[in-house]
Amino acid sequence: MLRRGKKAKTPLSEEEQLLLYQQKLLAEEEMAKKKERLLSQFLKDKLAKEEQNSALNLNKINTQWRTVLREVKTKELHKDIEILSQTFERVVDCKDSVIKSLAKDLTEAEEQYAHADQNGNSVFLSSL
Repeated sequence: MLRRGKKAKTPLSEEEQLLLYQQKLLAEEEMAKKKERLLSQFLKDKLAKEEQNSALNLNKINTQWRTVLREVKTKELHKDIEILSQTFERVVDCKDSVIKSLAKDLTEAEEQYAHADQNGNSVFLSSL
């Protein structure tokens, strides 16, 4: 007695076996191509994500590096300002000293002039 839905297996001819084998090969080849396309797309997506992350991280690193460079430059500029300030104070002190010396010389010259003028007037008056 045969059950419904089941067919009795009949042996396949060589031609049918060859055809079945070719179909299996084509199906396997298609599966391999599909798998390769999926892998290729996955790798492309992964590469794009890595490039995006790389750009973002590079931007972060540059930002942090600029902060460090600004701090170093600020310290250098403060040091330069301190040196320039000290130099300026030294120059001002030197010029102040020269001004005081010239003022003293001027005072002495005025005293000498006044003294000479008094002596000259008294000599002039005595000769009259």
